[in-house]
Amino acid sequence: MERQSTQKGEKGAEIGASDRHIDDIDLALVKALVADGRASLTDLAEQVNVSRSTVHARVQRLRDDGVITGFSATVEPGAIGLGVAALVFIDIDQHDWRNLRDRLMAVPGVEYLAMCAGRFDVMLLVRAVSIAALRDVLLQDVQRIAGVKSTETIFVLDEARR
Repeated sequence: MERQSTQKGEKGAEIGASDRHIDDIDLALVKALVADGRASLTDLAEQVNVSRSTVHARVQRLRDDGVITGFSATVEPGAIGLGVAALVFIDIDQHDWRNLRDRLMAVPGVEYLAMCAGRFDVMLLVRAVSIAALRDVLLQDVQRIAGVKSTETIFVLDEARR
């Protein structure tokens, strides 16, 4: 179970983590961890110019408060055989959007999902080993989900990441 950190604010009212102030040190730690999630506490302390114990306490608080939600490796998709990428825009029956969101995230190859406002309801980033594999994901997995009304697919020709 995820723990929600709370503390007493003004006039004794309880405030949650989202109400806590994130200061410049917290932001610097987050930025450093985004750049290198494997940085040691000692390296982080040197980069941010605070003590190692301060870094440890701050990173733990940021994790407890849900600011830092995890650590992961960034992988070059082509290096692991996922050379085809597409953005898939979807119109859905909105009455059951939470269930549809969960079912779409379970589709093989879906790397990212965003619920949208505007012309489309959902946007997926889908990766596959080939055009044929992407076709199968779209026709056999995505479009067969009850509540998916229509899709539009745009192939990704090149990518840049921050």
